Amino acid sequence: SKASKEPEGIQSDELEQQRQKSQLQKRIVFGLAIGIGVGGVVLAGGWIFTVALALSTLGGTREYFELVRSRGIAAGMTPPPRYVSRVCSAVCALMPLMTLYFGGRMGVAVTSFAFFLAIVLLLQRGSPRFAQLSSAIFGLFYCGYLPCFWVKLR
Repeated sequence: SKASKEPEGIQSDELEQQRQKSQLQKRIVFGLAIGIGVGGVVLAGGWIFTVALALSTLGGTREYFELVRSRGIAAGMTPPPRYVSRVCSAVCALMPLMTLYFGGRMGVAVTSFAFFLAIVLLLQRGSPRFAQLSSAIFGLFYCGYLPCFWVKLR
């Protein structure tokens, strides 16, 4: 009985090794494809780089606000309203494009939008908490304004 179980165990080990090798090959090919694609976009520069950066900024900002909405920043925190997170995501995605066309004059626009955002949050029903204001403005600067420097550097 022991001899009959041994070949089955060896066969399942070989199948597991083949499966792991196949997964590793897929990961290597996928990683190389992404690396070459991103390298090509960075080397292309100009509007290609800026549009790719704007799309990734949009995805990153949406992810940030969904994280804030699902996990919160502090215990019992009320996240910013969904319309605020959507508008911030759109503005953050437009920032790299605006930087490409308007150059270094983005500081005034970002500061003005942050002030407008604070006013909107202060005027909403109920009293906004500091966590709402800080998470929305942090998302605006971290997810939107910082990638603008990549456009300037490129």
